[in-house]
Amino acid sequence: MAWHFSLRSFLVIPFLLLFLAASGLIGWVGYRSGQESLEQFERQMAAEIGVRISAHLDRFFSAAVVVAQSTAEAMRSGRLDPSRLEDLQRQFVGQMRYYPYLTFISFGRPDGQYVGATRLVDTNEVRLVTAFKSEGMTVDTYGIDDNNRRGARLFPGPVFDATKRGWYKQAEEKGRLSWYPVYKYSTYESLGVGVSLPVFERDSQRLLGVATGDVALVQIGRYLQSQVIGRSGLAFVAEPDGQLIATSLTEPVFTVDGGKVQRSTIVDYADSRLRAAGQLIKDKSSPAGQQFFMIDGERYLLDLRQYRDAAGLNLLVGVILPERDFSGTFLANLRLGAWQTLAIAAIGALFGVLLTGRLVRPIGDINRRAERIAAGEWAGSAAERGPIRELNELGRNFNAMATSLREAFSGLEARVAERTRALETANDELERIATLDGLTHIANRRRFDTMLQQEWRRCLREHLPMSLLMLDVDDFKAYNDEYGHQAGDQVLVRIAALCESEMKRSTDMVARYGGEEFAVILANTDATGALQVAEAVAAAIRDAAMPHQRATAAPVVTVSIGVATHVPGDKRTPESLVGAADEALYVAKRAGRNRVKVAS
Repeated sequence: MAWHFSLRSFLVIPFLLLFLAASGLIGWVGYRSGQESLEQFERQMAAEIGVRISAHLDRFFSAAVVVAQSTAEAMRSGRLDPSRLEDLQRQFVGQMRYYPYLTFISFGRPDGQYVGATRLVDTNEVRLVTAFKSEGMTVDTYGIDDNNRRGARLFPGPVFDATKRGWYKQAEEKGRLSWYPVYKYSTYESLGVGVSLPVFERDSQRLLGVATGDVALVQIGRYLQSQVIGRSGLAFVAEPDGQLIATSLTEPVFTVDGGKVQRSTIVDYADSRLRAAGQLIKDKSSPAGQQFFMIDGERYLLDLRQYRDAAGLNLLVGVILPERDFSGTFLANLRLGAWQTLAIAAIGALFGVLLTGRLVRPIGDINRRAERIAAGEWAGSAAERGPIRELNELGRNFNAMATSLREAFSGLEARVAERTRALETANDELERIATLDGLTHIANRRRFDTMLQQEWRRCLREHLPMSLLMLDVDDFKAYNDEYGHQAGDQVLVRIAALCESEMKRSTDMVARYGGEEFAVILANTDATGALQVAEAVAAAIRDAAMPHQRATAAPVVTVSIGVATHVPGDKRTPESLVGAADEALYVAKRAGRNRVKVAS
């Protein structure tokens, strides 16, 4: 059976079908491109939030590690005597006021005696907690007087033996810095976690005690709740087994029933989004990464990353963003484009009834234009001038639609580029913060370790000598006792500036090694050159004439400097270079301070 069509139908139907196909192709290309751009923007936003949270965790947890290490180093070096419990009290109170994230700092001795400083989570008030043999070994809480000494007793406690505590036993067992498990504070409505570090006598390796640093995890929850996570997103921090540390929601992450603490996990939390994400994490062999999932017909993005530190802390940082927070404008434009396409198609059908053979050329032009747009080629335009007014109108409408789509894509790409630049700027700032000492604004210990390894490899490749200076401010504890910690901080800032002023090459780096210790990396520098730099630094600090009435070497602030030079090779390491410079430093200290000693 043969099919027969009127000429009008023969012209209108193919035209209409072609026009609808072209419009649909443009719409599909536009939808796919817009959807991909939307997903890319959502992924970048989630990653930016995750990086920001991880950076905060780094600052938060590093405080506990720093105080434990600084306590241990001060005891090993002799600057802090573990038998002088009053000195420990003042040390811990000063550290507690310097590090706002800390909740506990403590030291337990092998005889069971205990000294600690604590910060009240809600009021930030600092208090002392002690258990001394002279006081019956009861753990009591005291206020702080104006001289950072123990004041009046506020709360008596039970008999306490530090050696029986889990953190003490863990430090003895492992023999190194380590995180003890998350636990519930007995006096605070918060979970806590901390590090314990065994402190050994430098020469005999006799155990002097265990130093700790502790942080309240409720502070992480407060930080998450203060962040803008899209319009309705959420964030969480959890342990690898799924037990929650904190969320950006108001529901608690633990309950207490009959004195027993019940911690919430990701899969049993009250929020359905978090439960769904928890199940997704549970089913994945490698949890880190980004993945979309559905809840009740709504699409969400999960950004999950692992947070680790050198002491063994292992956490999951998750960000959940609903797609609707970002898709509203996109969908509205899509609906408008669809209605515009339908309207143009209707007009095209009306015009097609009146078309003649002369319509073939303009229709072909429009079809070819649609194919170029589908291929991503936006240049050019459909004809708008001809003998038929309606055809000219169609051409103009088509060009307007193409222009609108092009501008929409350009605007979306511009916004994505802007967010990308903002993310790069934020990452640069986080990197700068992570590698600078907060007080002196010179390189910190982390930056020092990185640059030491980097310069060592370079000198190894080029067979160049490498030198290291280790500086220690003489009688710095006496200076703090005499002039106060704020004045001591200013001395450290001044010394850092004086050291940098003596550096003549861009490759030379001054870093704060820890406390009142500084280190100077001198790549491609032999022993003679290193000694000259050390003498210049020591002289510059002496010439600064910063008064120090309780100094033993001079009436001004001075430094002792150890100098070591290695040519990198099979039997030489960066660690051996640090050890040699450190040993030379202590030789200078023992020789009377205020001098430079070169490692033998």
